[in-house]
Amino acid sequence: MMMKKAFAALALAGMAMSAQAGIVTNEGFDTVYGTDGLAAKGWLGVNNSSSSEPNGWIGGNPDTFAAQSGAATSYVAANYRLAGADGTISSWLLSPVFDATGGATVTFWLRAEALAGYYDQVNFGFNLNGQFVNMTPVSVVPTDGWTQYTAVLDAGTVGMARFGVQYVGDFNTSDYVGLDNVTITSVPEPASLALLAFGAFGLGIARRRRA
Repeated sequence: MMMKKAFAALALAGMAMSAQAGIVTNEGFDTVYGTDGLAAKGWLGVNNSSSSEPNGWIGGNPDTFAAQSGAATSYVAANYRLAGADGTISSWLLSPVFDATGGATVTFWLRAEALAGYYDQVNFGFNLNGQFVNMTPVSVVPTDGWTQYTAVLDAGTVGMARFGVQYVGDFNTSDYVGLDNVTITSVPEPASLALLAFGAFGLGIARRRRA
């Protein structure tokens, strides 16, 4: 009986831990512009490309390819026009700020247009406390369908962060890339987990004493 209650306490601890992790951003890009668009939700575009093109990431074009899920237009995209003739591309899309203390996991989907002689590149990672960290390059974005990627901040992380995708390349080799379904999940701090586990274990002991 005692062992059974100990296992029950551990199960309760696990449930409590799971409850503390949560989705802080779940963006399907259904609305990109306007009062309900990305800027209103805290998303930030930073275009450092050589072109004076004001828009970095724009609403997806269903004539090129459809979104990973939902309405055909519900994704964001960037293309070679950001570079200008013979220029270079560097265009960021940064998520709303979130508390990264205790770590975080991000999942998202990428796809590029299949056009002979051209390929698209991105980098993804985090801006943590004003510094870019855990940057990962995708040297050739897949063109045969949407591909899911994952980015992680470890449990020792402390501070505020944004997740970011950077479209990079040049006018002569780049074409068109899409981004869809960005989900950011926070992870509770280890100290908080320990307290939750201790509380659940204490609940098991209290039940044993009452029995």
